[in-house]
Amino acid sequence: MCHDGPIHQAKQVFTPSCASCHADHRGAIRLAATGDANCTQCHANLTARGSSTQFVRNVASFESNHPEFAALRPERRDPGTIQLNHYLHLQPNLLGPNGSRVQMACADCHRSAADAGGPWPYGDSKSKTEIPKDLSPGISKNEPSIPVPSRAYMAPATYAQTCAVCHSLQFDKRLADAVPHDKPEVIHPFVVAKLQDYIAAHQADLRVPRDPSRDLPEKPIPADYRLLTPPQWVAERATEDEQLLWRKTCKQCHTLLMEEGSALPKIAPSNITARYMPHANFDHSQHGLVDCASCHAAATTSQQSSDVLLPGIATCRACHHSGAEAAESRCFECHTYHDPAQRKPAHSNFSVADLLARAH
Repeated sequence: MCHDGPIHQAKQVFTPSCASCHADHRGAIRLAATGDANCTQCHANLTARGSSTQFVRNVASFESNHPEFAALRPERRDPGTIQLNHYLHLQPNLLGPNGSRVQMACADCHRSAADAGGPWPYGDSKSKTEIPKDLSPGISKNEPSIPVPSRAYMAPATYAQTCAVCHSLQFDKRLADAVPHDKPEVIHPFVVAKLQDYIAAHQADLRVPRDPSRDLPEKPIPADYRLLTPPQWVAERATEDEQLLWRKTCKQCHTLLMEEGSALPKIAPSNITARYMPHANFDHSQHGLVDCASCHAAATTSQQSSDVLLPGIATCRACHHSGAEAAESRCFECHTYHDPAQRKPAHSNFSVADLLARAH
């Protein structure tokens, strides 16, 4: 055998020979372009060694009885905890940066990993843009290679790139500073330090006037002024500023968990999904001529972050079906047999002269 072929599935009943699927060394052909019969010999009546299988048992072709994509089945919901209303963000005449009116587009927030390093219309230009790692499957962590960000999959949106200009994290009207987009245990000392610097330069603010709007009926009216020490002033301002952060600014997008006995809340993990269909391959760059909403139509009306906004199988079948004018619809177009992550480096004792000699 010339090539290493990693196992397809640990519970598979049998392993076909290489030549039963690949018509290799017979001209300029794509070795992965195998007939559906090579897949359906198992998947048309799927069985597994030693236990039941978690996959659909009877799939004969993509056109006829392929099930709806798993991510879109009725019991599935998006596990993300970030509150995002797509419908609201796609409205015309939306209030944008510096009071301007804007019309947002999908590419303002959704770009491939290869394109994420450029400028973003609603991102923070001061923050360092980190190019996301390649989201394409099958790259071994130990493989010595130069990572090339892919255009196949969309990179997860980040606050710094897509939200910062419109959704400010300014925490006090006295200061132009915004808190870092980080955990509460990082934000708290930042707020305290900024307030300490401020009051050190503005000692007059230690004389706090009474706020008539906070006077309570049938309660004694407090003095017109209170004279605070710098630590007292910082403690009061920090409490007020953080209450606004936790209960309004952060809560607008994040799920906050208030634990008894803890002064700071916990932020629920975002759980943003990078790949909704890990067992299939898809390349956005090959579908660039298609408008985003023609496939992701549900995004224009979605108001819940739990909605899975992928196109269903019917959308794909509109182009991917049998016929000379149709796009490829055989199994290999989306699925792979060998797990690329398990491949091993090839070793050979043949020289170029050996190969040329055998060719003649």
